[in-house]
Amino acid sequence: MERRIRLRRSVDFERVRQEGRAWSHPLLVLVAAPNPVGLTRIGVVAGRRLGTAVARNRAKRLLREAARHLYPRLAPGWDLVLIARPPILTVKEPQVEAALEQLAREAGLLQTQEEVR
Repeated sequence: MERRIRLRRSVDFERVRQEGRAWSHPLLVLVAAPNPVGLTRIGVVAGRRLGTAVARNRAKRLLREAARHLYPRLAPGWDLVLIARPPILTVKEPQVEAALEQLAREAGLLQTQEEVR
């Protein structure tokens, strides 16, 4: 993902966790909060309970790739934090993409085809 659309500062992650609303799936948790930037920014988190650094990095790669595919359809003006859950290590990328799309739809973050253009 491009640098400008990533959440990088811990202050931003904290704000999203404090002010945002969360939706969960067995593979991941989506936390979303509106932002004043006008872009949708995405941050990815994989805690130590996932396992070794190799496992955490794989989970983050899966989440970033799923977010990259879904990004053009996301509504602008949101900060999203994606939190990996342990079962994410047992699935492939298409399942992660489907889970993220389902959560984004539940959260009302997906644009219709007319809005995307």
